[in-house]
Amino acid sequence: MNIGRIFRFRQRFHCDKRGNVAIITALSIIGFIGTAGLGIDYYNALAAKSRLDLASDAAAIAAINAAQTYIEANSGSQTDPALTNNAIAAGKTQALNVFKVNAGPTANLASAPTVTMTRSGQTFNAMVAYQAASQNAFGPIFGVKQINIRGSSSSSLTMGKYLDFYLLLDVSGSMGLPTTTQGQQQLAAINPDNKNNYPGGCVFACHFTPKICWVNGKNNQACQGYTLARSNNIALRADTVGQAVQAMLSTAQSTMTIPNQYRIGLYPFIVNMGTLFAISNNLSAAQTAAGTLGSLLDTGQSTTVYGSGGTHFENALPAINSLITSVGDGSGALTPQPFVFLVTDGADNNQVYTTSTNSWTGSQPQLMDPTLCSNLKTRGITVAVLYIPYQPISNPNSSFAGNEDGKVNALLPPASPPNIPATLQQCASPGFYFSAYTPQDITNAMNAMFLQALAAARLTQ
Repeated sequence: MNIGRIFRFRQRFHCDKRGNVAIITALSIIGFIGTAGLGIDYYNALAAKSRLDLASDAAAIAAINAAQTYIEANSGSQTDPALTNNAIAAGKTQALNVFKVNAGPTANLASAPTVTMTRSGQTFNAMVAYQAASQNAFGPIFGVKQINIRGSSSSSLTMGKYLDFYLLLDVSGSMGLPTTTQGQQQLAAINPDNKNNYPGGCVFACHFTPKICWVNGKNNQACQGYTLARSNNIALRADTVGQAVQAMLSTAQSTMTIPNQYRIGLYPFIVNMGTLFAISNNLSAAQTAAGTLGSLLDTGQSTTVYGSGGTHFENALPAINSLITSVGDGSGALTPQPFVFLVTDGADNNQVYTTSTNSWTGSQPQLMDPTLCSNLKTRGITVAVLYIPYQPISNPNSSFAGNEDGKVNALLPPASPPNIPATLQQCASPGFYFSAYTPQDITNAMNAMFLQALAAARLTQ
């Protein structure tokens, strides 16, 4: 080959730049494809993390729901710590199952997710944490075989407490007063009972069945006030309290967050405390029973479970205290947290009527001893008091029943404390004293007492 020709060929090749462009273009394409591939790998990793995050979210929610379900199903037979430990175990198992179903084969998990659960009071907290790796398709070209991903989710659920409500309901004779001023005036205008002592008409619907009233100038006649109140649809205080209890029970049914969360018992008292409805979670049956409260007004039959005569807090409060055999924290059906609702006009009267002798013994109206509530409160039982004010008697007769009217008036405001409302406030737990007079106010107060109890139960978790 000619040396000159070789030299000229070498010179042309050296000067031709088209070869360099081809090499650079090829290298650029490789870099572009690699970058795009890494983007695809990163997108796949994000998709995997999104699915795993959703799986951990679902698992955390499943954990607390499973724990709550276990508590609801087993709180009637188990107590803590076994109840809580078993509920947490059920929650963890369900969380792992739910995570597995929702995660699928999206990514390689380094290990099973970690499920942490705790319970504080009625609150369950759950956290689900995972670690995984998304395998790269293009990354190995650059020495990046996988993208590590991790995440966690948490959830919290506060369950309602199991609460017991013991309603201590005054059905002594003074609760036979018509609830409204209009009702009192209406009854006074038609009531012939004891008109020799009360020419303006007696405002009490006397429910005594023995013949103890003056009627039309004759002594020892059957009292007619109660029958007249019924036939004229005049609502008495005991009736209004029964209706307010029914409304409160409707509120209870609408606020339950777990089945059979509340139990209600109705315990009227005169001389003694009796049981109108034993404590139960059958709130509908309790509503029916509450509707009969007005029929339990003092009938003058001393042989009944309630006895007759006066208003005996000294018997009723110790009786309800003895009835509540244990004080729980509300964490389960076997450990309910108790509340006592005392509904009364607050006029303590230690008289006792005896049917066989048609006579009264004991003292006349006085203030309730507020220390009677101390044993309940010392045990951790909340005492709520609804005071339905005993109205001053506008036409007192000092010659009737040893000036009973005057003695009652002396216990009422504007008399300085100690008086009836001040004494009842001392009986009530802090924040649990209520007062109401009209039918609507009494209903509102009963609901407020119940809702206050729910709020207090949440605050003590």
